[in-house]
Amino acid sequence: MEILDYSLKKYFKTKNSPCLSFNIYELQQGEHCVEEEKLHRSDYFQVIILTRGTLTQQIEHKTTNLTSNYLSVIFPHQINAMTINKDTEGIVIQFDEVLFCSDLLKNELIAYNDDLINKLNHVKLSDTAHAKILDYAIQIVNFYKELSAIKKEQIRFYIKIMLLEIIEMAHQTIDTSQTTNQLDYFVRFKTLIEADYKTKRTVTYYANALNITTKKLNSICKSKTSKTALNIIHERLLTEIKRLLVFSGKNHKEIAFDLGFDSPSALNKFVNTKLKETPSELKEELSQIYKQ
Repeated sequence: MEILDYSLKKYFKTKNSPCLSFNIYELQQGEHCVEEEKLHRSDYFQVIILTRGTLTQQIEHKTTNLTSNYLSVIFPHQINAMTINKDTEGIVIQFDEVLFCSDLLKNELIAYNDDLINKLNHVKLSDTAHAKILDYAIQIVNFYKELSAIKKEQIRFYIKIMLLEIIEMAHQTIDTSQTTNQLDYFVRFKTLIEADYKTKRTVTYYANALNITTKKLNSICKSKTSKTALNIIHERLLTEIKRLLVFSGKNHKEIAFDLGFDSPSALNKFVNTKLKETPSELKEELSQIYKQ
């Protein structure tokens, strides 16, 4: 079965529109939902907040029926699809990994990252909690309908606040004792990357830290994301490069040494290998997305 790859960059390109770091739409039968019904993975996070009706959602090998008191956070590269009924209503908020890995979230998530994926894929909320998250989502939708430079910043701010609320609610309500062995290894791997990616970039290092073989680690990563362990390590490093290029004000030499590269030319080679463009070209492209 074919698994499609979606990206915000491709989406905005098909619309002949300047690329943004987020996309928001209301959940109803239409073009967006037809695309969501196809089995796919994406390079962005997606939050689905139901307000009416039900939908059937598949994430990896698990299928769940969501009702109006559920929400779902889908992580980049998770294989997923969803089918909605005609009476289903809700809000879908998509945003890229650079936005998610902001300093605010990075610092606040330390206590939760061991089982974050397991907690957030499906979250059942109380009426009060659901109303609170929905209020944030409606505000984001309203900002999106009248975009300006200030509205874009407000959207990014509200997404971060909404996520922190969701994470806190999930932490209080989800029983994490049911985490599968394979998912546990994968999340521990991602946690180790977060701590060590600036200095440790070999699969062997992370496999040894997890006390498993490199073959098993690659098998786990491929089952969860269809990517190798090395791809995942490199993607985290690339995300940080993007963040620093856009938000830090540092030059290429400072970024290179901050991230453990031997020289700016080594940074240049890494970016060119991954994206077929130079750090300067990447910075210009990202600046158009984040600072327009």
